Amino acid sequence: MDAAAIVALVGIALLVAELLLSTGGVLAALGALGLVAGGVLALESDSGAADVVGPALIALGVLSLVAFYFITRKVIAAHLDEPVRTGSEELVGATAEVRSTLDPEGQVWVEGALWRARTADGNGRVDLGGRVTVEAVEGLTLVVRPQAPPAGKAEEGAN
Repeated sequence: MDAAAIVALVGIALLVAELLLSTGGVLAALGALGLVAGGVLALESDSGAADVVGPALIALGVLSLVAFYFITRKVIAAHLDEPVRTGSEELVGATAEVRSTLDPEGQVWVEGALWRARTADGNGRVDLGGRVTVEAVEGLTLVVRPQAPPAGKAEEGAN
């Protein structure tokens, strides 16, 4: 096996490795450059297939580089547009289960933790097991609003 084939196979292996590993495109760029280098080596060899294999490897390498460039730009742009939401910011909008009656303060279970909570209007009552939506976080207290009961349960209570 000549050097052109080995370099091209290493380039293909790097491209496949990029699909399996999250390296940020480093392996894809190296793989594409490996294909181009394999094509150049194939053009310089004396084999009869060099006239076809060399340009094919170079074209495949260039196409891989162009695809790598455009895909990487889109991925980076998608990640830059996301606002960073961590900690208490992530709780806003989450559904919580009431663990001690909110009248107007009590405790709720949300995202695997027990939080102190109070109702948003300050005079509502939510019984044990009720569902609430987190509207805001004030220090270590969640401001919550009761969720409407499902339609089926409202009808059962009326009968």
